Amino acid sequence: MKVRTALSLSFLAASLAACANVKDVRSRDPVFYGSTQRTAEDYTNCVADAWKNMGVRFERKEVRNGFELIQEDSLGVEAVLTTTHWKGKTETRLSTRVARRDQSIIEPANLCL
Repeated sequence: MKVRTALSLSFLAASLAACANVKDVRSRDPVFYGSTQRTAEDYTNCVADAWKNMGVRFERKEVRNGFELIQEDSLGVEAVLTTTHWKGKTETRLSTRVARRDQSIIEPANLCL
Protein backbone atom coordinates (compact mmCIF):
# COMPACT_ATOMS: atom_id res chain seq x y z
CA MET A 1 0.00 0.00 0.00
CA LYS A 2 2.79 2.42 0.90
CA VAL A 3 4.59 1.64 -2.36
CA ARG A 4 1.46 2.37 -4.40
CA THR A 5 0.90 5.66 -2.56
CA ALA A 6 4.54 6.65 -3.05
CA LEU A 7 4.34 5.83 -6.77
CA SER A 8 1.12 7.79 -7.13
CA LEU A 9 2.66 10.83 -5.42
CA SER A 10 5.79 10.54 -7.58
CA PHE A 11 3.67 10.43 -10.74
CA LEU A 12 1.65 13.44 -9.59
CA ALA A 13 4.80 15.42 -8.80
CA ALA A 14 6.31 14.57 -12.19
CA SER A 15 3.08 15.57 -13.95
CA LEU A 16 2.97 18.92 -12.21
CA ALA A 17 6.65 19.55 -12.92
CA ALA A 18 5.96 19.06 -16.64
CA CYS A 19 3.42 21.91 -16.61
CA ALA A 20 4.96 25.11 -17.89
CA ASN A 21 3.98 28.54 -16.64
CA VAL A 22 4.28 31.97 -18.26
CA LYS A 23 7.59 32.74 -16.57
CA ASP A 24 9.12 29.43 -17.74
CA VAL A 25 8.12 29.97 -21.36
CA ARG A 26 8.93 33.68 -21.40
CA SER A 27 12.48 32.91 -20.16
CA ARG A 28 13.20 30.64 -23.16
CA ASP A 29 15.01 31.96 -26.22
CA PRO A 30 12.48 33.58 -28.55
CA VAL A 31 11.46 31.77 -31.72
CA PHE A 32 10.48 35.15 -33.17
CA TYR A 33 11.28 38.75 -32.33
CA GLY A 34 10.98 42.06 -34.07
CA SER A 35 10.06 45.71 -33.83
CA THR A 36 7.28 47.72 -35.44
CA GLN A 37 6.06 51.28 -35.88
CA ARG A 38 2.65 50.21 -34.56
CA THR A 39 1.63 50.76 -30.97
CA ALA A 40 1.86 47.75 -28.67
CA GLU A 41 -1.94 47.61 -28.53
CA ASP A 42 -2.41 47.76 -32.33
CA TYR A 43 0.20 45.05 -32.91
CA THR A 44 -1.23 42.80 -30.18
CA ASN A 45 -4.74 43.24 -31.57
CA CYS A 46 -3.53 42.30 -35.07
CA VAL A 47 -1.88 39.09 -33.86
CA ALA A 48 -4.83 38.28 -31.59
CA ASP A 49 -7.28 38.59 -34.50
CA ALA A 50 -5.12 36.36 -36.70
CA TRP A 51 -4.70 33.73 -33.97
CA LYS A 52 -8.44 33.79 -33.28
CA ASN A 53 -9.18 33.20 -36.98
CA MET A 54 -6.77 30.23 -36.90
CA GLY A 55 -8.60 28.72 -33.93
CA VAL A 56 -5.77 29.36 -31.47
CA ARG A 57 -7.11 29.71 -27.93
CA PHE A 58 -5.26 32.32 -25.90
CA GLU A 59 -5.59 34.82 -23.10
CA ARG A 60 -4.64 38.47 -23.39
CA LYS A 61 -3.03 40.20 -20.40
CA GLU A 62 -1.78 43.69 -19.85
CA VAL A 63 1.86 43.93 -18.74
CA ARG A 64 4.10 46.88 -17.96
CA ASN A 65 4.32 49.03 -21.11
CA GLY A 66 2.42 46.52 -23.25
CA PHE A 67 0.54 43.27 -23.59
CA GLU A 68 0.97 39.50 -23.62
CA LEU A 69 -0.89 36.82 -25.51
CA ILE A 70 -0.67 33.53 -23.62
CA GLN A 71 -1.56 30.28 -25.32
CA GLU A 72 -2.22 27.36 -22.96
CA ASP A 73 -3.11 23.71 -23.29
CA SER A 74 -3.68 20.91 -20.78
CA LEU A 75 0.04 20.76 -19.93
CA GLY A 76 0.34 24.45 -19.21
CA VAL A 77 1.54 27.45 -21.16
CA GLU A 78 2.59 26.62 -24.70
CA ALA A 79 3.48 30.08 -26.09
CA VAL A 80 3.87 33.66 -24.88
CA LEU A 81 3.93 36.69 -27.17
CA THR A 82 5.12 39.77 -25.28
CA THR A 83 4.82 43.19 -26.92
CA THR A 84 6.10 46.32 -25.18
CA HIS A 85 6.53 49.98 -26.06
CA TRP A 86 9.57 51.72 -24.62
CA LYS A 87 11.37 54.92 -25.63
CA GLY A 88 9.45 55.26 -28.88
CA LYS A 89 9.92 51.64 -30.00
CA THR A 90 7.48 48.75 -29.98
CA GLU A 91 9.22 45.41 -29.65
CA THR A 92 7.78 41.93 -29.64
CA ARG A 93 9.09 38.48 -28.81
CA LEU A 94 7.46 35.08 -29.04
CA SER A 95 8.70 32.18 -26.94
CA THR A 96 7.27 28.67 -27.06
CA ARG A 97 7.50 25.51 -25.00
CA VAL A 98 6.79 23.07 -27.83
CA ALA A 99 8.26 23.40 -31.31
CA ARG A 100 5.35 21.74 -33.12
CA ARG A 101 3.22 24.92 -33.22
CA ASP A 102 5.97 27.42 -33.82
CA GLN A 103 5.52 28.16 -37.52
CA SER A 104 1.74 28.45 -37.48
CA ILE A 105 1.76 31.13 -34.77
CA ILE A 106 4.94 32.87 -35.96
CA GLU A 107 3.52 33.74 -39.37
CA PRO A 108 0.80 36.12 -38.09
CA ALA A 109 3.29 37.67 -35.67
CA ASN A 110 5.59 38.41 -38.60
CA LEU A 111 2.85 39.63 -40.96
CA CYS A 112 1.48 42.07 -38.35
CA LEU A 113 4.80 43.88 -38.04
